[in-house]
Amino acid sequence: MRTVEPLVRAAAHPSPESNAMRHLSDAIADASRWLRDCALPLWSTRGFDERHNAFEEQLDFFGSPVMGVARRLMVQARQVSVYAAAALSGAFPEGAALSLRAARSMINTFFERDGAQGWAFSSDRSGRLVDAKRDLYAHAFAISALAWAMRLDRDRRFEAALAGTLGFLERCLADGVSGGYWDCVPRPDPLRRQNPHMHLFEAYLALYETTRRDDVLELCQKLHELALRRFYNPSSGAIREYFDNHWIVYPAPGAGRVEPGHLFEWAWLLRRFEVATGLNQDHPISGLIDAGLRTGLEVARGRVVDEIGEDGGVRSASSRFWPHGEAVKALTEETRNGSQDYSAMIASILTRLRAVYCLDRLAGGWVDHVDADDNPISKTMPASTLYHAYFGIASAETICGRTINS
Repeated sequence: MRTVEPLVRAAAHPSPESNAMRHLSDAIADASRWLRDCALPLWSTRGFDERHNAFEEQLDFFGSPVMGVARRLMVQARQVSVYAAAALSGAFPEGAALSLRAARSMINTFFERDGAQGWAFSSDRSGRLVDAKRDLYAHAFAISALAWAMRLDRDRRFEAALAGTLGFLERCLADGVSGGYWDCVPRPDPLRRQNPHMHLFEAYLALYETTRRDDVLELCQKLHELALRRFYNPSSGAIREYFDNHWIVYPAPGAGRVEPGHLFEWAWLLRRFEVATGLNQDHPISGLIDAGLRTGLEVARGRVVDEIGEDGGVRSASSRFWPHGEAVKALTEETRNGSQDYSAMIASILTRLRAVYCLDRLAGGWVDHVDADDNPISKTMPASTLYHAYFGIASAETICGRTINS
């Protein structure tokens, strides 16, 4: 097992600064041990269906698969990405074979399975399609999974599926008038959402980092421009969630919904975009993180709330696991690159993850959602959370001089 080295040696008379660094080092070490010794093993064994080479959608609180729920493309793709990344980092070498098996099974089950272009949304346990809609969010994670799998094996099937996916998005989901993409075909409602575009931006960045293709970087740049022009409010630092067909904020400008976790997630992605393009992103990143810390994070508890309004008021004080992973990623990156020291906040958030969500009795599982008083809401353990746990904790480890997924 890899251990995380202390950031500093204990002094004879520790200063407040050295105590803070020790707290951070201890929090990272504890989260890292949980991830490698418990979470990654659990979701690669009980969380993996050996018969069908597919990841389970959910486990119950005893670690058994939850039956009778559809398997979503999005979950398969996220797990493919996680185990490829964990293998490449050296954290979980056996993840390579698992990721490749699942990636090939994912293509067999979901890609053009019904004779139409693109990826179907979900299947049953045996691989029969349950929902054939073409969903942008799911396509984004399919691209991410292919990008990560291609770092393990440049399988021609991965290349072919990638080419088909990129072509489908531009032919069938791209909006040539107002920009961006349609959320889904067929459309379930008249709204447009920033969230699938954020994950498509993430997917294109991952693909660019894998391939160094200029056309992929151009796709990133288009989504970057859309995000700063439509999603982001520079006066408040907010990322608005819902829009009408022409990217006007829904239900009205100034009254949009904001998820603090996405403020941190966008900040982390913009820093990656800066690395890829050389274009300075300090201004929007600062606005996003300031808004997230000011309106979405209870600093003393390391607690990120689910939803706020554009005015900064809390709309939903419940708290899911995933925003904490995204906050760790963003704050770690800014700390690591010297923009600002968020060490105490990172330690507080990681401590909360272990104390509230990643309980030892769940042996690598989690309580995904708690109410305003931190009482559990979730009835099962969704596999999709591992994506936030892995990349959040792996990011934090880089503060200790360990470069993850490079």
